Amino acid sequence: MKKIITILFISFLFGIDNDLLIKTTHAVKIGKYEEAITYINKAENNNQKNPEFFRLKALIFEMLNEPYQAKKAWGKCLKYSKDKNMRHEARIHIQNLSEKK
Repeated sequence: MKKIITILFISFLFGIDNDLLIKTTHAVKIGKYEEAITYINKAENNNQKNPEFFRLKALIFEMLNEPYQAKKAWGKCLKYSKDKNMRHEARIHIQNLSEKK
């Protein structure tokens, strides 16, 4: 949970739509992960290649125990990210999710 809040804060610093980010953060804090996904999807519509959206989305799907959706989101994070650490994180999550089949 702490990791998601940290990612939300970092995403906020990168200029993600503030209103939707605040709503996402609130939804995650109170355990409404499906609602958080809805807000992330809306924010994603404005910027479809931002790896931070996919990273956050993947983490929320992992919390929802939806490995297929999480893996798909991590794949997009990997595809669009230029950050070495984020790409490494995405690969680790994809590998772990693949092993859980």
